[in-house]
Amino acid sequence: MSPQTAIELKQLGIGEKIRSLRTAKKMGLDALAKKLGVSKILLGQIEEDVIPPTVATLLNISKILGVGIDHFFSDVEQTGKFELTRADERLSVHHDDLPEPGKISYNYESLAYRLAKKHMEPFFVQFDVSPEEGESYSHDGEEFIHVIKGEIEVVLSGDRVRLNAGDSLYFYANVPHTIRGIGPEKPEAVIVLYPYSS
Repeated sequence: MSPQTAIELKQLGIGEKIRSLRTAKKMGLDALAKKLGVSKILLGQIEEDVIPPTVATLLNISKILGVGIDHFFSDVEQTGKFELTRADERLSVHHDDLPEPGKISYNYESLAYRLAKKHMEPFFVQFDVSPEEGESYSHDGEEFIHVIKGEIEVVLSGDRVRLNAGDSLYFYANVPHTIRGIGPEKPEAVIVLYPYSS
């Protein structure tokens, strides 16, 4: 991982927040890893901010630990009727220089991380161009994808859907799904997650 990526992950403190919530619930690393369906080693690396979690993993962690996904992106919640996030205020999670680049094939930015009690979680996502289909994920809730640039392929339980700039897709996120970029340029999309309340 590049020094800059490591610094950004440490500044967000996602791993430390996960560890704090887990220990407050008196849950061991093994127990949480088992509930998530990931290895103890992978979860340990996430908690140490060695690698960033995928959005799906973070959603599943937030549900198990009883917080909203926005808990991991901000220490300050704001109440009110709206949240304005300027371009330079986005919180980014990058995978670019990970030791195992195949684990995550996209970078993502939280677009609304301060507003309290919201139901939707919007992200700006830049995908790598990937020749192979990655690991499938599922989580509670619903998901909406709108492609801004390039082309992506979404696989939903074996059904393949190609999306170009301007195309949108809405689906139930408990269906196992993978999303990958198709060349030649890195695709960009806005993804909005609507996690169901527990």
